[in-house]
Amino acid sequence: MGLLYRIWGSHHARLGIRAIDSILPSTLYGSRPSRYAGQVWSQLLWAVEDSIAHDVSLSGIFADIQKAFNCLPRFVIFEIAALVGIPMRVLTAWAGALSDLGRRFQLGPNLTKAAYSVTGLPEGDGLSCLGMVLIDMLFHAWHLAFFPLCQPVSYVDDWTLITTDPSAMVGLFQCLDRFTKELDLQLDLKKTCFWSVSASGRKLLRSQGFTVVSSCRSLGAHVQLSRKHTNATLQERVSGLMPMWNRLRLSACAYEHKVRALRAGAWPRGLHAITATSVASNTFHSLRTGAMKGLCADGSGCNAFLHLGLVETPQTDPQFWSIAQTFRMVRDCGVEDVVHTVLWSMVQGNSEFASNGISATLLTRVQTLGWHVDRMMLVDDFGPFSLFDIAIDELVWRMQWAWLKVVAAKVHHRPGLKDLQCIDPVKTRLWLQKLSPSDRACYRKILNGAHITQDGKHYCQEVAEDTCPYCACSDSRFHRFWQCDAFTDCRNSVDHDLWVALPQLPECVVSYGWSLRPSTFEEWFSLLADIDVPAVPAWSAQKSEVVHLFTDGSCYNPQYPDARFAAWAIVVADPSQVAEPILLDSGSLPGIRQTSMRAELFAVFRAVRFAVVHQVAIMIWCDCQAVVNRLRKLIAGGLVRINSPNADLWLKISNDLALLSQGMVDITKVAAHRSLQSARNGFEEWYFLHNRFSDNAANRANMMRSSLFWELLHRHVNACKLVDRWNGAIQCVLLRISQTVLRAEAPCPPDVIPDTLATVPVWTPLPPLKALPSKAVRWKCNGSEDCFLVLGHASWCYWAGSMGSYVPVVH
Repeated sequence: MGLLYRIWGSHHARLGIRAIDSILPSTLYGSRPSRYAGQVWSQLLWAVEDSIAHDVSLSGIFADIQKAFNCLPRFVIFEIAALVGIPMRVLTAWAGALSDLGRRFQLGPNLTKAAYSVTGLPEGDGLSCLGMVLIDMLFHAWHLAFFPLCQPVSYVDDWTLITTDPSAMVGLFQCLDRFTKELDLQLDLKKTCFWSVSASGRKLLRSQGFTVVSSCRSLGAHVQLSRKHTNATLQERVSGLMPMWNRLRLSACAYEHKVRALRAGAWPRGLHAITATSVASNTFHSLRTGAMKGLCADGSGCNAFLHLGLVETPQTDPQFWSIAQTFRMVRDCGVEDVVHTVLWSMVQGNSEFASNGISATLLTRVQTLGWHVDRMMLVDDFGPFSLFDIAIDELVWRMQWAWLKVVAAKVHHRPGLKDLQCIDPVKTRLWLQKLSPSDRACYRKILNGAHITQDGKHYCQEVAEDTCPYCACSDSRFHRFWQCDAFTDCRNSVDHDLWVALPQLPECVVSYGWSLRPSTFEEWFSLLADIDVPAVPAWSAQKSEVVHLFTDGSCYNPQYPDARFAAWAIVVADPSQVAEPILLDSGSLPGIRQTSMRAELFAVFRAVRFAVVHQVAIMIWCDCQAVVNRLRKLIAGGLVRINSPNADLWLKISNDLALLSQGMVDITKVAAHRSLQSARNGFEEWYFLHNRFSDNAANRANMMRSSLFWELLHRHVNACKLVDRWNGAIQCVLLRISQTVLRAEAPCPPDVIPDTLATVPVWTPLPPLKALPSKAVRWKCNGSEDCFLVLGHASWCYWAGSMGSYVPVVH
C-alpha cells in the first residue's frame, strides 16, 4: 500500500504543480518544472553586482524554517489547495493517507509505538512537494499584501527577502515573523542572516541589532554580498575531497571507471556552484594532484595538465570543468545583453563593477582560454561568436582547442613538449581507445611525460650516468624509440618518407606519441566558420495557399569529422502535380560543426524563416525523424534548453514560431531514399519524387562551392592522409618498443623442478593429554565420547574420540 500511495502521490503532485504553474509568482523556484537552485543564487549575484556598480543599497534577509516539512500546517495547505483548484477527491485521499501516517521514534535499542499528529508532511512524498509550493505561494502573497516594498524569493524552505531600503529591515523582519507565527512555523535563527551590499547599509543594520554577513552559503553556493572576495564555502567543499583520493587509489575498479568517477562524482561534489566565485590556481593544482594520486598515475615525470587535460578528455581536468560549468550556467541563467555589456565595460577599464562579482569570474575564465571580448562578442582563433548564440557542441569544441594551447604553455619548459600546440589530442584519444587495457596503460605513460629512460632519472633520483641499458649510447626517448639497435626489428615497417621527415617532426610526436595535426587544420575550420547565410528568397504566390516544402541535407565525408562538409536545400512541391518542383533555397551549412543532422535542421530552420518573412502557411516534408519529433514538440508549446544539442537553431525556430499564428507551420515525416517503383499509390510516388529532388538539390548545393574551397579541401585531405599514416606508424613503433621493454623488465619465474616427495605433508599426532587445562576450556561436553572442545581463542577445534587422540579440525 505504501508503494502504491507513493506512485499515486507523485503522479498527482506532478499534475497539480503543472496545473497551478501559471498562477505561481515568477520568483518561486522550488519544485517547479525547469527551475533549479542555480537560478536563485545566480540571479541574486547579478543583482548584487548591478547594485554595487550603481551604488544601490540592496539589502535582504536569508531565512530558513526549522524542520519545515515536519511543521507545515495541514489545514492551511488543504485550504489553499482547494482555493487554487486541486480536485476534492485528491484532497480527500491525501488527507486520509496523512491521518493514517504514524511516526515512530528510536530510543536506544527500542522503538516506540506509532504517534499520530495533525501537522506536518512526510519527506519523500510527492504531494509534500505540492504542499511546500502552496506554502511558498502564500509566503509571496503575504509579503505582496503587507510589505510590497520587498521582493520575496523562495526555493522550498529557503526564503529570501530583498529590498533597496535597509532602514525598512525592521519592518520587513517583523512582517516575516508574523507570517511564520500565523502558520505556527519557527525560523531557524542560526541560519537566518541579514545583509547589505553597501557599507552604510551594513552599518545601519548592525545599529538595529541584526547579525550582518558579507558572504554566506545559499543553496550550496558561496554568495558574496560585498566587494570583499571570499570563497570559504567552496574551499570547504574542496577540502572534503581529500579523503576521496586514497579510497579511489585503493579501489579495485578499472581505470576508466575511476576517470568517470572524477567527472561525474568528484568535480560536481567539490566544485559545486563554481560559477559563483573564483579560486586560486593552487586550488586546481591540489585537485589535479589528488586526482592523479587516485588514478595511480602520479609517477615520476607524469604531468597532471597533460594527463587530465589531453590524455583524457579535457572535462577530466578540474579547471576546464569549472570553465565549462561557468559557461553553461551563464548561458542558462544570464541575459545576453546584460552579460556582454558588463564584460565589455570591464575590459574597457570600468572599475564600478566588483572584481569578485559573477561577471568578473566569467571574464577571468574567458581570458584563461586566451579569448578576448569585443563588444557583444567573444573572439578566438576562428573568429567572433556570441556566448549565447553558439551551439553548445561548437562552444565545447572551441574550448578544447583553446585548452590545448593552455596546456602547451604550462609544459613549454620541458624540451620534448615545447611544440605541444601542434598535436591533435582527439586523434590520439581515438587511437588509444583501440588498444587493449594493458596497452592503454602502457601508452599513457608515454603520453603524460613519465620518465621512462635513463636521461630522466636525474630528475627523481641520483644517477651517475645516463647510459642506455641496451647499448653503450646515451639514453633518451628519441634514442630508445628511433636509434637503439636493440629494437631495430620494431621499426621495420616504417616508410622511407617518414624516416626522412623524423628529424623535422616535433619531439612530442616522435618521442611522446602524440598525433600530429595537419598544417591546414586551422585554415580549414576558419573557412567553415566564415560561411555566410544567404537572404530569404522572394515569393510571389498567394498567402492564402499552403506552401509544401521538402527539406533535406547532405554531408560529405561523414565518417571523417576533420574533413566533412554539409549543405542543405528546400524544394517547393505542387500537391496538384500541375507545376514542376521549384528549388526555393539552398546553400552551404555555416559553422564549424558540419553534420548531416545539423544540415537537415538548418533546412527546416530556413523553411520556418521563409514562412515568417512572407507570412505564409507551410507544410514541411522532412525525412529526419529526430527533427520532425522535436519540431512537433515546439509547435505544441515545448521549450528549448539552451545547452541541448543544436539549441542555437532550435531557439531561432522557436522565436520564429512565436511570430506566426497557430497552425501556420506543420511538419510530417517522409520515407528517405525510396525508388519510384516502390510507390504503392500516386501519393507515395509524389512525395518519393520530391524527396529525391530535394536530396539531389542538397547534394548539388554541396558541390557548388568556390575554387578556393576546393583547392583548400584538396590540400587539407592530402595533409590529413599523410599525418594519419605517419601518426599510425609512429605510435605503433612506440607501442612495440614499450611492450618489448616491459617484457624484458618483467621478472622471469625461476625454473622449479617439482618435488613430489616434498609436497606430501607428514603428520605427527599430538601427544595424549591426561587432562585438559581448565583455563583453556571454553566449552565442555557432558560425558559424550564424540564432542568438540574449543581451546581458548585458538582457531582450531579438536575432535575427542574414544581412542584418546586429538585430530586438528578447522574451526
